[in-house]
Amino acid sequence: MTKSVKTYSLSDQVWNLLKDSIIKGELKPGDRILELEVAKTYNVSQAPVREALSRLKKEGFVIHYPHKGTFVSNFSQKDINEIYSFREVVEPLAIKRAIQYIQDHDLVKLNGLYQQMLKAGESNNLEELNQIDIAFHTYIYKLADHEFMYKVWEDLSSASNRIWYLTNQIYFDKLDEVAKLHEPILQALYERNVEKCVDAFKAHMQYVWEKIKKEEKFL
Repeated sequence: MTKSVKTYSLSDQVWNLLKDSIIKGELKPGDRILELEVAKTYNVSQAPVREALSRLKKEGFVIHYPHKGTFVSNFSQKDINEIYSFREVVEPLAIKRAIQYIQDHDLVKLNGLYQQMLKAGESNNLEELNQIDIAFHTYIYKLADHEFMYKVWEDLSSASNRIWYLTNQIYFDKLDEVAKLHEPILQALYERNVEKCVDAFKAHMQYVWEKIKKEEKFL
């Protein structure tokens, strides 16, 4: 974790740690989460663990079955389709607004992130590539200057992030293939061309989605 624990309550800290473990696949779909074990692992009482699990349940990361316990949730094809289709609607608005406000120094920043993505992809560093990928798209949402949409993106990116970890090593032979999908988006941003940028983004999303849909069953 890179966030300072000083500014978070115990339940927030446990929530962050568990969520990060689920997103990265350290806790896999179907794994059971025991309050007592988590409490011992993080050296806290069961109360903050219970609060953290309740929050994760509301966010869809875990499922609680009466008399059975709490388990890490899985993604169905329907879940993934809904997440991808929703993002295909929301992100074009972010792109349109971002291009209205984008400055040369923003393009330098985005290009830097893209170059970092290429390096991470070439070295097959999944975690680093994922972090930079999210940072690239997050920067676009920040440029859009739309508080409500940015909050939606925070939730959407968490779900997308989890799918990202679960699928990219399965459906892509080389991770630099994922990084290179961002080049047309970046080029269109340089040109301040909204239509071209939206088309490039949708092609990027569709390419990844088509890779996943080739499988009869997700994971």
